[in-house]
Amino acid sequence: MTKDAKNGHLIGLMEPSGDDCTLRTTINPYGAMGFGLASVFSVIQKWSLPEFCWSTWLAGLVYAWGCIVTATFQIILTARSDKAALDERLPFLRRFPPSVFLLGVTVISVGVALIAFRLYSFLFAFYGLFLSVFAEMDPLTMFGRNGFINSNFYTPLMYLVERFWPMAVGVLITSWKEFFLQNPWKRILLPLQKEVVRMHIMILALPFFSLIAWVLFKEAYQSITIVFLMSLFYLFPRKAPGDDSEIKGSSNHGVHATR
Repeated sequence: MTKDAKNGHLIGLMEPSGDDCTLRTTINPYGAMGFGLASVFSVIQKWSLPEFCWSTWLAGLVYAWGCIVTATFQIILTARSDKAALDERLPFLRRFPPSVFLLGVTVISVGVALIAFRLYSFLFAFYGLFLSVFAEMDPLTMFGRNGFINSNFYTPLMYLVERFWPMAVGVLITSWKEFFLQNPWKRILLPLQKEVVRMHIMILALPFFSLIAWVLFKEAYQSITIVFLMSLFYLFPRKAPGDDSEIKGSSNHGVHATR
């Protein structure tokens, strides 16, 4: 009885407390790095609110593409090691030698990646049309209401990369852990669950905070609004990645409890 209590006490000490989980959720030093990089450039280069909107569009697209690329490479690189586990769940896969299995996984993952690239590009092209109406900026031939719709998508994209690269690099720094989630197939859908929702929040928050900043700070309202919205973009609390590990951890905990 004493031994069990002692073991239970040790297990309780080893398990993360609720406060630790909260800190993992709210504190993101990489988000602070991304925020610092992007906000400094936005102030130095005096970004306007339309430019900030387009920089957010760029950051979302880069994040989506980053999820696709890293997920595809992880699927291919771990295919051989995952084969044994898949053979247990899908016995018909045992008929295929490892080389054939790897080839099939490569073809499927690359095909899914190409489809995801097309879907996300189409989605962000739609958002680009929206921004070209409500957030026009120079040059209008690429970012005006009659410009973006007639562009080839990649020409405006390269202009945005050259002008607002700190925003894209900042989001890569902030979210780098999310590019190494244990389930790469889920990662391909991650931008739909997170980045698109975050863009909607930014669009809804922009006019509200712009009005408040204009009342309080007059001519400086654009820079102040941008820095504040960037703090929401980079520093807003998010759940720490590792859902799969948490599930495995809980299942292992259940095994220990039954012993």
